[in-house]
Amino acid sequence: MELEPADDIGKLSADACEVLLRIAAEHAASPCTADSAERLRPEFLCRAEQLLALEELLHTGMLELRQKVWGERLYQIPQQQYPLILRSFWTGCPQVRVEGAVRVEHAACSELAGELFQGLLFIAQEGLPLTSKGVIHKKQLGRLAGKLSIPGEYLTLLESSAGHQSYPLPVTLIIDLLSVLGLITRDNSGYGVDRPMLQRWLALTAQEMTDTLCTLVISRYGAPLPEEQHFRHLFSAAEFKTDEWFAVEPVLSWMRQNGLAGEQPVPGAAGTGSDSGLKQASLAWIRLLAAFGWCELGYSAEGAECFRWKARKPQLTGHSLGITPQHQEGAEEADSNPETASSSPSIASHSQAILDSAAEAQDTVLSPQRPVAAEAACSPLPQASASASPGFIVQPDFEVLVPPEVAYTVRWTLAGCAELLHHEDLWSFRLTRERLEAAADQGFAPGEVISWLNAHAAGGLPEQVILALRQWARAIGRTELAEVLLLSCAGEQEGEIIAAHPRLQDIVTRIGPLHFIVRPEAAGQLRKELAAAGLAPSLRAGDLNGAAGQQRLFELSGLDEPALRYELPAAAGERGLLGKGPSPKLLPLDRGGPPMLELPGEEAVPQMWFNQWRQYHVTTAQKVMEQALSWGIKVRLSYGGKAADFIPERISGRPWKVRGILLLPGTETAEETELAAEDWQEIQLLHPLKHRNSSSAEAGGYVMIR
Repeated sequence: MELEPADDIGKLSADACEVLLRIAAEHAASPCTADSAERLRPEFLCRAEQLLALEELLHTGMLELRQKVWGERLYQIPQQQYPLILRSFWTGCPQVRVEGAVRVEHAACSELAGELFQGLLFIAQEGLPLTSKGVIHKKQLGRLAGKLSIPGEYLTLLESSAGHQSYPLPVTLIIDLLSVLGLITRDNSGYGVDRPMLQRWLALTAQEMTDTLCTLVISRYGAPLPEEQHFRHLFSAAEFKTDEWFAVEPVLSWMRQNGLAGEQPVPGAAGTGSDSGLKQASLAWIRLLAAFGWCELGYSAEGAECFRWKARKPQLTGHSLGITPQHQEGAEEADSNPETASSSPSIASHSQAILDSAAEAQDTVLSPQRPVAAEAACSPLPQASASASPGFIVQPDFEVLVPPEVAYTVRWTLAGCAELLHHEDLWSFRLTRERLEAAADQGFAPGEVISWLNAHAAGGLPEQVILALRQWARAIGRTELAEVLLLSCAGEQEGEIIAAHPRLQDIVTRIGPLHFIVRPEAAGQLRKELAAAGLAPSLRAGDLNGAAGQQRLFELSGLDEPALRYELPAAAGERGLLGKGPSPKLLPLDRGGPPMLELPGEEAVPQMWFNQWRQYHVTTAQKVMEQALSWGIKVRLSYGGKAADFIPERISGRPWKVRGILLLPGTETAEETELAAEDWQEIQLLHPLKHRNSSSAEAGGYVMIR
């Protein structure tokens, strides 16, 4: 294995690199106990040098120090550093393309960002109340499940994490993600949308949402087994291009060859033991990402498993995926171009074709030869303004098509006044009377809604859509139902109609030409009768059912520009339905100075033991070796006529013997041996801080001889 360190890794000492490599291979980004770190100590390092290497890794941020409740300390590679470490130490993961026809076993579903949008929209519009036992009402649970399109069979990887949860897996997943992202909060009554976090989230591009979600998904939903962590990050490497099929087995085979597959299978029995488990876990992971719309799982003509990343593959930052700066520049340039940052070329061209056909249809409808209705002519709508976000497309049949490049802030506002039909590559909404009334209930005048739609529609609204919206608008807002259940009329004509209505005599009491008092228990019946009579009342925002304390989640001007950029909330891993509980406490570190090492009682030890290379009496030589063992440091001694470094590991008496690791000069071999005091002549203690960059410390290629 060749070491090709990235910039941050390349600044580490050879000792620190070797320690980090072994911890990464054995534990990935999972916690590592002090005993495990000692077990992984390189043969050519003494205990003190190992501690210095660990201190260096802590100071450079390559390791974190955590502490359990009972005081046990743990080393852990930070999640954001682990991919960089993996790709710096292990290069050459094969990308074997699959030629010929591929049978797609698990196709990519709609993208996860769209599923979250659907979940957010449902909670914002209909709520997600809890029972007295703290679980979601079955009726709302079923309705939310019906809105989601993630197949439950794709989510088998989450079954063990769901545990006691009785919710459908797609619902559990969406609520968990929304909670971890901080987009919804829970109180005693139910779940609600967090408006400030919603603003920041919707301000992200679709690619930024995908990247954020992928980082979260990798660390949250995969098993903590190191070999599975290795696969998840190797599989996400930038070298696996989009829309190309790659074989799974070569990646697993390469992991086995490089010691990244856990327990090694018995030769000649490939696919057994933990290796078989790793393969099954890898396929389950690919199925999970297919559920999120990011990749697909298939089989070649020979029956070999293969995968394909879709157009909007997560493009994690170089810091979190280990991509070199030159790779980042290309990704950033692509992100800055709205055309390349959107979905696949086929989707973009399909959207453009729809846009062109829609423009042709509107040219026919609004041609000069066809007079526009007098009402429309008297109240001209504002022309569509050029904006950073491309417009959506309103069809004459009231369907609204939203190309992939339309900003999520625009989609959210559109969802406040139109019905979301589906959220795949080309999103689709429908303008309806009910959604226009719902917007009025939020406090938006129908005229404002129509103007906003026209301003954000590519080419404006078709004439028949404008006329229908205005027709619907005339039946909205002519009456207003306030919190005190006071029914108000726009004019005396409406008041006379209501007063003469036969089915309203026992429901309302007239208190003036334009006002009626309504029986609270009959408010629902009143609304139905008024709507049937063409007098559907608007609900003044904040005037009914305690709405005054509710936040307005839809704005025609778009949600306010967030003052802060979106970031995952603190303790995100402890939130949600699939949380693994709190992580061990992260201990603060003083990164100000270089790593320090204390040798207890150093001042009482003769300095000549450090400073002089000399021969001692047998008794003194034994004391020098015993002191080295006590401190966990090396000695330099003469062996076979040559100077060699020796790491004492254990001393026995009667007769006196020391067992340890002999680093043979010029051979790059570390030999486990046992010595008596008579087996060497000169001896000298090696202070780890003073000899850290010696040739023995830099020799990371020692081979152990036992």
